[in-house]
Amino acid sequence: MKAAQRVKLFETIYARDGGHCVYCGVKTHRLAKGLSRSPGLATLDHVVPRSQGGPLNSANLVLACQACNNQRGVMDAQAFRALKKVGPSS
Repeated sequence: MKAAQRVKLFETIYARDGGHCVYCGVKTHRLAKGLSRSPGLATLDHVVPRSQGGPLNSANLVLACQACNNQRGVMDAQAFRALKKVGPSS
């Protein structure tokens, strides 16, 4: 996928999910100078990981803060959402 296509895909997912992490609900921020690493950085997360055959398309991607994306790892997306809803506040 070309860089311009990736940017468009990111913008589509960011708008669809309202700029909020689908797991914890935090308002995420886009990558900017000086903000390359932070827990609230907006990332795209594959619902079905690519390593398990998940496609790179909007139906298989959700907006996740960097903290949740890293914490989820390869855990099932539904199980992780349930964990975040009943677990302590982030």
